[in-house]
Amino acid sequence: MLRSPDSPNSEVDTILRNKRTRFKWLPRLAAVVLGVAALAISPLGTQAFGISEKTLTPIYRHWIHQEVNYIITRAERNEFLALKTDDERDKFIERFWELRNPSPGAPANSYKEDIYKRIEYANDHFSTNGSNDGWDTDMGRIYITLGPPQQKGRYVTQAEVRGMEIWFYSMGNPALPPNFNIVFYEKDFGDFRLYSPYIDGPQKLISSHYMENGRVEAVKQIDKILGREVARTTLSLIPGEPVNLNDANSTLQSDLMLGTIKDLANHPFNIEALNLKRAMKESVSHRVVLQGEFLNVLTVPLRDRHGISRLNYVLRLNSASDFAVAKDDNRYYISLEVATHVFTADHKPLFQRDRKIARYLTKDELDEVKGKPFGYEDWLPLAPGKYKVEFALNNLLGETSYTAEREIVMPRVPAEGFELTEVIPFSDVEQIDPAVSAVVPFSSGGVKFTPYAGKELALVPGQDLKVFYQIWSVPTASANNAGKKLLADYAYGRPGITGTAKSIHDEAAKEQFDESGSMISGKKLSTLDLEPGNYRMALTLTDPETREKRFGSLAFHVVTDSGSQLDAWDIYDDKLVDYVNKGEADYDFGVTCLAQDDKPAATEALQEALKKNPKNDLARARLVDVYFSQQAYDRVIELYSQPALTPSTDDQTIISLSDSFDKTGNTKKAADIVESAIVLKPQSGPLYLALASYYTRLGNAQKAGELERKGKSLLVTPPPSL
Repeated sequence: MLRSPDSPNSEVDTILRNKRTRFKWLPRLAAVVLGVAALAISPLGTQAFGISEKTLTPIYRHWIHQEVNYIITRAERNEFLALKTDDERDKFIERFWELRNPSPGAPANSYKEDIYKRIEYANDHFSTNGSNDGWDTDMGRIYITLGPPQQKGRYVTQAEVRGMEIWFYSMGNPALPPNFNIVFYEKDFGDFRLYSPYIDGPQKLISSHYMENGRVEAVKQIDKILGREVARTTLSLIPGEPVNLNDANSTLQSDLMLGTIKDLANHPFNIEALNLKRAMKESVSHRVVLQGEFLNVLTVPLRDRHGISRLNYVLRLNSASDFAVAKDDNRYYISLEVATHVFTADHKPLFQRDRKIARYLTKDELDEVKGKPFGYEDWLPLAPGKYKVEFALNNLLGETSYTAEREIVMPRVPAEGFELTEVIPFSDVEQIDPAVSAVVPFSSGGVKFTPYAGKELALVPGQDLKVFYQIWSVPTASANNAGKKLLADYAYGRPGITGTAKSIHDEAAKEQFDESGSMISGKKLSTLDLEPGNYRMALTLTDPETREKRFGSLAFHVVTDSGSQLDAWDIYDDKLVDYVNKGEADYDFGVTCLAQDDKPAATEALQEALKKNPKNDLARARLVDVYFSQQAYDRVIELYSQPALTPSTDDQTIISLSDSFDKTGNTKKAADIVESAIVLKPQSGPLYLALASYYTRLGNAQKAGELERKGKSLLVTPPPSL
C-alpha cells in the first residue's frame, strides 16, 4: 500500500516516483521499496565492506541493500559506494543489469525480471509480522539466490519435531553439487531458520526431551516420525553422500555448500564469468544486436579418431556486406569475437568459450574473399545427450552482434551395428595435413569440408549436389573388417511426381573405419538433367551381413535463375591446437560427461586434462569430487601428492582431501593440511570447523573448542571486503 505524503517515508515515495521509469522496476516492487526496512542498514552493508551506506539517498541505499544484496560482488559493491553522483550510480545500475543480461542488448532482461519476481515472492511469502522483510529471512535469501526449488516438503504438524521445510534443487551451477537439499526449521512460530547438519545437528530439530539425549537419539526420533529419507537429509544435504544413522555424524560437505550459497556472488566461477562478459562488452562502445534470420547456423556431431564426440558448427552471415573489414597503414584486417554458451537441455549452464580473433589480410587475400559471405567454424566437445547452445558472432569493426540458439542432440555410439549422422551439403573439399586434421572443424582423416549453411539449398541445373556424413560403429580391429563393406543407395527426385526419381548405388569399405570406429563418406550427385522444382534426396545405408539399415535425407531445389551462394569465406580459431594440447577441451568434455551422469567417461576426460596440464586446478577439483563421491580416498590423496594448496584451491577440495587422509587413518596429516590451508584462507569458517573435528579425534579438546568457536563465528559473520 502506498503511504500518504505526510508519512515518515514520504521522501522515499517522492524519489521512487522520479526514478521508477529509469530503473524499470516491476509494479509490485513499489510496495517492497516503501517498507520501513528500506531505511535500515544491515551489518552486511556497513561492517563487511568498510564503506557506509548512510551517505546514499534512500533509493540507492535500497537498491544495494535489498534488491541486489545477494547477487552483487564485493568489488561491485565497493565501486558503487565510492561513486559521487546519482548519474554515475544510474549508469552503474544500468551496466550491472546489462552485464548479467542473457541476451545482451535485447529490450528485455530476463535475469533482472526474474530477480525482482523472486524478491516479490519472498516478501509475499516469507515476511514476519507483516513487516515486508521476506527478502531478509533465511528462506528469502535462498529463494532470491537460487530461485524456486524443484520440489518442496513441508512437515509442520508433528508433536515432537519442530516444523520443517525441505527444498530440493537440481542445478547446473559449477560451484554447487548437481543435486542438493536445503532444510529450514521452525525456531519460533512461523520463524523458519536455515539448518546446518554439522553446526546445528538433528537435535536442533527436536522439541521434546529427546533433544537432550544427543544426535543419535534425535535422528532416531526423526527417522521414526518423518521417515528414513528425512532422517538422512538432516545428516547430509547432498543426496548420495554416505551417512550412518547409528552414529549420526555429519561431514562438513553440507556446510561448505551452504557457505558457497551464502557468498555465491563472490565465488570464483561467478567472478570469472562476469569478467569474461565485461571484457567482451568493453571491447566496443556499442553494438547492434541482430537475431535469427541474419545468422545461419549449421551443426553436425562428428567423432575424432579418439572417439570423442564433437559438435562441429559454422556461423555464416547471409551476405558479404554483413561483415566489415578495416584498413590500417595500408593493411587490411578483421576483428571479431565469438561467444558460445553450452547449457543442459533444461538450460543449466555447463561451460562457455569466448574467443577474440584479429587478423591481417593481404590485398590478394582480400580480393579472393571479396563478395563471399563470412563464416566462422569451430567445434565443442559434448558428451552424448541433449543440450542448448547459444551462439554470438560479434563484428567489432561493424559494432554488430549476430546471435542464435540451437537445441542439440549428441547421439550415442551404438553398442552394436552402426549409426549415421545427418547428411550435410558442402561446397568444397580439400586435403589438409593429417597432423592438424584432429583439430580443424569439419575434417576427418586429412579431408576438410566447407559445409553449406543457409536457409534453403538451391542449385542450377548442372551444379552438382555434394554431401557428406559420418558413420559411427563399434571399434573393431582393421583385420576383422578386411573385405567387408557397407552398401549406400542414393535416391533423389521430386516428391509426388512420378518418373523423376534417380538412384545411384555405392559402397564403403569397412576397412576405412578408424580406430574409434568412425568413417567419413559422401557423394557427388549430378543435377544436369533435373527440371526446376523441389527435390528430396534419400540415403539408405545397409550392412549386407546383418541386413541392418540406417537412413538419411536432404531437401534441395533446382532453379533456373540464380542458385544459393555456395562460395564462402570461412575462418576458424588458430588456437584450437592449444585448446586441445592444454587439456581445456578434455576438461569441457568432462564437465558435459558429469552433466549426463557418465562418471567413467568424465573421470577419463578429467584425468587427461590434468595429464596435459598438471596446474589445471579446476580439473583436479572436479576429479576430487568424483573420487570422493565414490569413496576412493586413496585416489584423492594421490591427486595432491605433488601440487601444493594455493589461495585459489576451494574449501570443498581442501576438506575432501583432508577427509580422505582422515578416513584412511591419518588424522594428523588431515589436520596438517587444513592448518596449512588456513594460513592461505584465514577467513574460512568450514576450514576451522574441519580442523576442530580433527583435533577432537586427536584428543586435544581445548584446541578443538577454540577452533570450533572461531569457525562458527566466521560462518555467522560476513567475510571482510576484498
